[in-house]
Amino acid sequence: MKTIVTFSYLLFSLLACRNASTTLPAQAVVSDTITADTIPTTEMEMEIDTEDAVAWLTEVIENHLNEGGFAMEDICTPQYYEYKTDATQVGYDGGMDEAAFTKKWSSTYDVTRAGIGTAFLISGQDNGKVKVTKCVPKPTTTSEAIILEVVIADPDMNATYHRDFKIVPIGKAYQIDDVVEFD
Repeated sequence: MKTIVTFSYLLFSLLACRNASTTLPAQAVVSDTITADTIPTTEMEMEIDTEDAVAWLTEVIENHLNEGGFAMEDICTPQYYEYKTDATQVGYDGGMDEAAFTKKWSSTYDVTRAGIGTAFLISGQDNGKVKVTKCVPKPTTTSEAIILEVVIADPDMNATYHRDFKIVPIGKAYQIDDVVEFD
């Protein structure tokens, strides 16, 4: 059993280290009008188009949960992917305990809203046909990141999930850099 867990951890680590700048189908174009004069000096200087970010996140959530598309490591920053993978495995054989998780991640993320021991995007292990019923920017949005207040409804399972998603531009694409889970 330890061999399987170790192999799984190594596989997740390798996937997290992949080159995140590869263009993937889940990624939306941030701007069609980039020229040599407007290329940002760093990836984080690119401005976020709110409408594009909302459409991208809505598509990613619904496709990921309804059709099994868009692998988590393709739509998240490597750091958030590692964080959520750790959060999911807290308390399981081979995973860290809650104190170690808190020590590792509390300086970067709100570990009280990590969704410890729960799945990615929603806390339910199973889901029916989900729909994003709300996806609006919060006032804390900056040019480096947009915070979207999201409600995900799953009428088949009689469940509603309230989340705040932090979306960052990476090159010409978006990625999820945090999900604050309220329920």
